Amino acid sequence: MHLGLFSLMPYRDTSQPLASVFRQTVDQVALAEDIGFDIAWFAEHHFSNYCLCPAPIGIATYMAARTKRIRLGTGVIVVPLYHPLRMLEDLCLLDIVSDGRAVVGLGSGYQQYEFHKFGVDIAQGRNIFLETLDVFEQFIENGRVEYSGKHITIPETTFSLRFTQKRPDVYVAGLGNDPETQRRIATKGYVPIFTAGWNKLEELQAFRGKALDAYTAVGGRAEGMPFAMQQYVYVTRDRKEALEAAEAARYIRRVAGAMRANSARLDGVILQEEPQPGEPTLAELADRLIIGDPETVAARLDKQFETLNPTHWSLFMALPGIAPEKTLRSMELFGSEVMPHLQRHLTSR
Repeated sequence: MHLGLFSLMPYRDTSQPLASVFRQTVDQVALAEDIGFDIAWFAEHHFSNYCLCPAPIGIATYMAARTKRIRLGTGVIVVPLYHPLRMLEDLCLLDIVSDGRAVVGLGSGYQQYEFHKFGVDIAQGRNIFLETLDVFEQFIENGRVEYSGKHITIPETTFSLRFTQKRPDVYVAGLGNDPETQRRIATKGYVPIFTAGWNKLEELQAFRGKALDAYTAVGGRAEGMPFAMQQYVYVTRDRKEALEAAEAARYIRRVAGAMRANSARLDGVILQEEPQPGEPTLAELADRLIIGDPETVAARLDKQFETLNPTHWSLFMALPGIAPEKTLRSMELFGSEVMPHLQRHLTSR
């Protein structure tokens, strides 16, 4: 199993300069590399303070010059908002300047608010996504593309750039119940990645079971199924700070849930926090999520590893509203006091 650091880059404390969010992300990725994380993931969202990063390929390319070992992932590109040729060229550039450290994360998108601004019909997002996968796969196979689909038409195009790697790892977010997407994942060796949110372990186990059913139904081998999850993780010996971390995780789930339901209220670009149906209390969240002292975090992760058998875990550690120095201290505790307990699960790359 490999570990990733997920950077959403939310802008909850609007009293701080915008640039400070990016400086903090650089510091966190540098520390993740020192600790021994395998991948640094960079999110993509637009036009709200939910996430300040509109260009995951761009910031990953910047981080190529600020890091040496850690792999750099797009977590994830909102595919329907891109022209496939531009996306491919930019990904190749990332892989070249990082000496083959690019990891490709792709998704179909879910926020109507974003699609509307770009003039893209979100109802066609899945179909555009699948056509883009066609183009991507053509490029991987022979370095050129010629395509005529319902949404994408590309004349015969030969590229001057190629991936440094023979084939980068590809992660796909969402569309877990879509048979065609799951068939692609199973047959092309992609990795499905899911968000744990605030679900209980039993709910995550049932979710993994559904993913396994979809994977095997399209020809995948159960014992070889890749499975990646994103999870909130925060390490602290202070119960008050643990509750602050739980509140920060709740804030993310609230605004993301409102965006997904197309019910979000914004003041300019500032999302208004809205309670979600059936949400747990802060105390329940602190006891359910991977939050607490090093021993508690190690035990909860160990149990989840044993139950869910993930091949990759993307850790969301820079929670919105938590002071940057506290985030770094949490990460340091994770590296020094949690990771040694998890070595039997981890795989060097």
